[in-house]
Amino acid sequence: MTSSTNLEEEATRRLRWGIVGCGAVCEVKSDPAFYKCNNSSLVAVMRRDGAKAEDFATRHGVEKFYSSAADLINDEEVDAVYVATPPGGDRAEIARMVARAEKPCYMEKPLGRDGKEAKEIASIFQQAGVPLYVAYYRRCMPKFVAAKRALDENRIGSITGVSVTLHQSRHMQKDKTHWHYNKTMSGGGLFMDVGCHMLDLVDYMVGPIMKASGISFLSVNDQTVEDNVRGFWQHTCAVPSRNATCTTTPDDGRRQELNAVGGSCVFNFSSGGPRRDEIEIVGTAGSLIFSCFDTKPAELRLADAAYGSSSNADGSNVSVLFLDAQHPETVQQPMIQLVTQDIILHLSKKDGEERVCDTAKDTFETPSLIDPKICLCSGEAAVRTSVAMDNLLGRERW
Repeated sequence: MTSSTNLEEEATRRLRWGIVGCGAVCEVKSDPAFYKCNNSSLVAVMRRDGAKAEDFATRHGVEKFYSSAADLINDEEVDAVYVATPPGGDRAEIARMVARAEKPCYMEKPLGRDGKEAKEIASIFQQAGVPLYVAYYRRCMPKFVAAKRALDENRIGSITGVSVTLHQSRHMQKDKTHWHYNKTMSGGGLFMDVGCHMLDLVDYMVGPIMKASGISFLSVNDQTVEDNVRGFWQHTCAVPSRNATCTTTPDDGRRQELNAVGGSCVFNFSSGGPRRDEIEIVGTAGSLIFSCFDTKPAELRLADAAYGSSSNADGSNVSVLFLDAQHPETVQQPMIQLVTQDIILHLSKKDGEERVCDTAKDTFETPSLIDPKICLCSGEAAVRTSVAMDNLLGRERW
């Protein structure tokens, strides 16, 4: 006879993760989340260099290590796979192996070196009926949750414009051997690796990026990938409206109309000037300004509100509210927690079982407070970002 304790343990059993590509990105940003998250455990890691895989496993307390992706993927004790390899190489073949094994996949961004590869990978999982999640993890970090909430609450009014700016002095790095500078591996340099985060955030917060167009440049001679990108696009965003005629109907019953909003970007990775990292979303009643890669709080600038005072260049009064939210020590943990819970729900439906998740105990905003249908990045959304990057680079293929 099965005890009630055993039934409870079975109902809340952990999702067992395996990692393909346990390199530098896993050390702090992602790997610890798989054993810190509720209902989650890390049981296997893989790297082509078996000695490095063993070293990683030993340092992180992981029982199994492999030098073959196929061996890890086909391990019966691995329920879900995190693919942390660079975009180039055998990403599509790894996707096929994971999909054939019918194991949900959490894959690093960008999804491919270009839109075509991203579409191929997304299609592999879609045709197999296997969940695919893409690691645009900033969506779930507390600062960006607070920023999106401000937009959803219409704090800045109807959105009228979006601008994205990133200036970094990466050209001063002496070592250019990293895969970021290898077009075969990255698909297009630092823009592909870090620019995609900013583009995904505005696509997620404002609305789908459409009709993107741009141009890219190579400004320094000691590398072979573009270091300057400039472009513009259009968002299609839903605007809350009581008297809309062309409308959609969200879950809360409000009527909405679709509104076209212009966006623009400047990415300069060979800037000798001040570092700039800013996304500005402007509305009819104020603006929302936040950085993507540092810990500064988001800044809500409102007309005639009561949160302190400042002024615009034209002398008009504005007030400033800081949306201060601490980053978690492991930056991917909020996203991985949400992915884990969503996969457990998927598996429970597939197996005809009722599995539940423990209440999260962490200090960051937990999945109980954010909707996985909205916050998680699907293959479709990741493809949209990859296509936008192609268009901003002024190309069709990497």
